[in-house]
Amino acid sequence: MTALAGQSGTVSLFATPFAAVNTGADRHFNERLASLCESQRSAPGLPGAGLLDNASRDPLNFRGRDDFLDLSDATAVDLKRLILGQASTVVAGLNSIGAAEFAKLYIQARGWCSIVQRNGHVPAQHFSSASWLAVYCVQAGEPDAGIKSAGVLRLYERRLGSMYRDASTWELKSPYRYGNHTWSPVPGWMALFPAHMPHEVSVVRSITSLILVFAKIRFMDPNAKDSGNE
Repeated sequence: MTALAGQSGTVSLFATPFAAVNTGADRHFNERLASLCESQRSAPGLPGAGLLDNASRDPLNFRGRDDFLDLSDATAVDLKRLILGQASTVVAGLNSIGAAEFAKLYIQARGWCSIVQRNGHVPAQHFSSASWLAVYCVQAGEPDAGIKSAGVLRLYERRLGSMYRDASTWELKSPYRYGNHTWSPVPGWMALFPAHMPHEVSVVRSITSLILVFAKIRFMDPNAKDSGNE
């Protein structure tokens, strides 16, 4: 965004889009999806990059293989269609590209499931090799009474590195307010935001495991030479 000479006013610079989407997926679909995620525990092969052996895994945070969305299982196929369809709708609405031109873009996605047990968490992460990250909630439980911000997706505030704050900046109105953004996962709902944003899932304090599916997404020119999505 460029300010025009001779015009006064206040604009929002460097805004970060975050979408929370009710996908409409029902309980029966999520139950099938939860069973599929649980089956990944005994699946052969190693999970995501950087995990060298069983000993290197967090026992309270299981991360499945990165090809979860490419499984031939009908539930995985339906989930991929659901996630990419919802993501396309949101991203198209954020773009100035015409609908016809946007529809020609090729969508690439790599996804994995995370099963976070009580007292487990997903440590801070971000992904520079994708444009968007979708986080779909398969299963979630109620945290212990009196515990707030447990098992939430937290996006880190990135504007505070050298910001001096005083009484005039402490309570700015949205979208200028400072602070991390949190989203409470609800089964059937999906969060979507730029993949480079640092984020985590806070410690789960419920008896029921939190099951999420993460999907890195890129929208590519079908004629582009780069066809990978590592």
